[in-house]
Amino acid sequence: MTCYFIDTAHNLLDYMHCINRILKVGGLWVNFGPLLWHYTELSQEMSIELSAEEVLALIPKFGFEIRRHEFRKSTYTQRSSSMMSLEYDALFFSAVKTAELP
Repeated sequence: MTCYFIDTAHNLLDYMHCINRILKVGGLWVNFGPLLWHYTELSQEMSIELSAEEVLALIPKFGFEIRRHEFRKSTYTQRSSSMMSLEYDALFFSAVKTAELP
């Protein structure tokens, strides 16, 4: 499960390769979170910033078969006694590992 995680990558391809190495064939990868790309505004940091469509297109290339994907509303911070809350359109997907990577 990667929860509010994949957008912390400088290079998501490295994360996908690592997730493939960790899981056995038949293992399930479930993701939930926004794609904010944490290094976007840091000019001294290199970062690959992908759209949801690009992320979903890459997953099969890393040995996974997407079973389901959708966007879901997600409240990140909220205080019931306050009028402030932060809500994201989060990317949810589940994918099964179908192949080992070299």
